Amino acid sequence: SVNSKEALRKESEELEVKLARAQSLVDGLGGERSRWEGSIATLELALTNLTGDCLLAAAFLSYCGPFDAEYRASLLQQQWLKSVRTLQIPCSEHFDFCHFLANNEDVRDWNIQGLPADAFSTENGVMVTRGTRWPLMIDPQEQANKWIKNMEKAAGLKIITLKQSDFLRTLENAIQFGQPVLMQEVMEELDPALEPIMSRAIVKVGNRQIIKLGDREVDYNIDFRFYLTTKLANPHYAPEVCIKVTVVNFTVTFEGLEDQLLADVASLERPDLEVKKEALVVQ
Repeated sequence: SVNSKEALRKESEELEVKLARAQSLVDGLGGERSRWEGSIATLELALTNLTGDCLLAAAFLSYCGPFDAEYRASLLQQQWLKSVRTLQIPCSEHFDFCHFLANNEDVRDWNIQGLPADAFSTENGVMVTRGTRWPLMIDPQEQANKWIKNMEKAAGLKIITLKQSDFLRTLENAIQFGQPVLMQEVMEELDPALEPIMSRAIVKVGNRQIIKLGDREVDYNIDFRFYLTTKLANPHYAPEVCIKVTVVNFTVTFEGLEDQLLADVASLERPDLEVKKEALVVQ
């Protein structure tokens, strides 16, 4: 009938429009095929190398913090990478600690917050934020202090020293409400009252997590973060301290200062390159 013919014609027109849209979508995605194939190959290789890369990253994070850039590179390139390859453990040909444990967006935010843009400082930033132990930063030039204050400002950072009579009260409140704490001017010995915090002596009671500070039991909030800094240029910490913290050396060397100045000069002389870099990171 005429009605059936008209319905079939309308359905045919709709299908033709859908087909045209589908073809347009396929053509638009055609250029993405090569990029997707490249991404798949890269991810498959990264998955194959994951065992060795995890081993190297864990070693770097655990042991390289107190050392300068030159000795860190020597440990990684001359000893650990050689050992891993000798044992035929798959790992990346050009292993990069910072690239493995941090993304470009995080590094960009750290730089905005005051962390210098050189490779040594970026390694320090990764160790401070990715380690499972609280960081103790050797910071005679106070670069780490400035960065931590800016990074944790929005979270309500509390700043204390061991000389304050009420520092434990501030710590109790921060632990309970999940606020970050920066302890400045740490010397070579830590107050015994910090022992439960440093060793993370957290006990689960029912649905609560509690930590005992002195004779008080405090509810532990998992958002709590603790940072320690010292102005001592060459401190000597006892082994019982070192096993409870991640010691990170922020001392600026001549080479590190060169890298920092180079990054500053490049951003001033060629701001267009900085803009391109930011755009690439956002993408």
